[in-house]
Amino acid sequence: MTQSLNALFSPETSPHPADLQPFRLLCDSLFFYALPHRSTPLPGKPEQQEQQELWAGYTPVRLSGEEQARFQSLAQELKGHEAEFHGGLLASLSAGHGDRDEASVGALISSLRSGKKAASPQKAENEALWQAMLILKLAEMYREEEREITQGFMAISGKEAELFAAIRGEETEEGEVDEEEEQALRELAAAAALSGPAINLARLARAWGRLYTRDARAAEFPLLVTTHEELQGLLAEAYETLTGRLPRQLVSLALPTQAQRAEEYPALVEKFRADTGASREHFNRVLLGVAASGTISAERLTELQRAGNDLNRAALPFLKNSPTEKAMRFYAYEGTSLIDLFARLGSLAEPQKATAATGLLAVLS
Repeated sequence: MTQSLNALFSPETSPHPADLQPFRLLCDSLFFYALPHRSTPLPGKPEQQEQQELWAGYTPVRLSGEEQARFQSLAQELKGHEAEFHGGLLASLSAGHGDRDEASVGALISSLRSGKKAASPQKAENEALWQAMLILKLAEMYREEEREITQGFMAISGKEAELFAAIRGEETEEGEVDEEEEQALRELAAAAALSGPAINLARLARAWGRLYTRDARAAEFPLLVTTHEELQGLLAEAYETLTGRLPRQLVSLALPTQAQRAEEYPALVEKFRADTGASREHFNRVLLGVAASGTISAERLTELQRAGNDLNRAALPFLKNSPTEKAMRFYAYEGTSLIDLFARLGSLAEPQKATAATGLLAVLS
């Protein structure tokens, strides 16, 4: 019987579609966290799905109407204080600071600086969740700003290229595009980055973990996927602390890069899934078997590696016309759930005994 491979994206909220698309080559359904907004769905209810149900976002933690309005207000005011928060204030956030009755970011900053303590453990936990959501919201803002800067850089570079071509007398026919020049511009745009420090991934992962450990649907996703290689290192440290062992690297899949034009990518996904259907379904079935077991036998590991090799062979035709390829590496945290790992990462729980399940992480790089 065919089983569906459902995955959850980490540690970002509301990621850009380009970050999600490569995982659609393998996963049957893909989800991510969306922070509260004016039309926030209830926990467990996916929001409006995009790109013909290729992925869906939902809010994992329920907020009351009053709390949601407060978060929206804080997030709105945060836009005027990014530099102050990003410059180091977020690094000082802890579960013991803050006041849930604060009405603005300015007041929140003042309370953080004064070091006020929460009145009760429950209030401290609620404030810690609130602070985690603000960190994730700030990260969203900076990613959006980076995309806007990259798009502006592309536009300026394109104009520069046209001017230089005109100076050299190399004007092309209308609508004609030099592929090498276009690729060079893409590479330059990819290298463009914001000045100043980037948001620390460890802090971002701990903030995301606050939502994950309170998500009633978390157990529905046997696989966590990410584009951040550093996340594997963070979870490996948490796993070693809990078990005294290192995670296993299971298998690596070679996948075609994104199509040259974004609008062409859905067709690439559809063709890839159709042409690799049998081998992909076999690989997913074996992978789900690994996730459901508390221990990984040598026979199961061998079967998974064979299934991965078969899928890589089926994907070869798609790699011929791709200038580069992406590798999806799978890691297993044998006998330990991903919820326990994120709880440990955020110092939210005591070490747990081995479970009859194995957490799986796929890193795309």
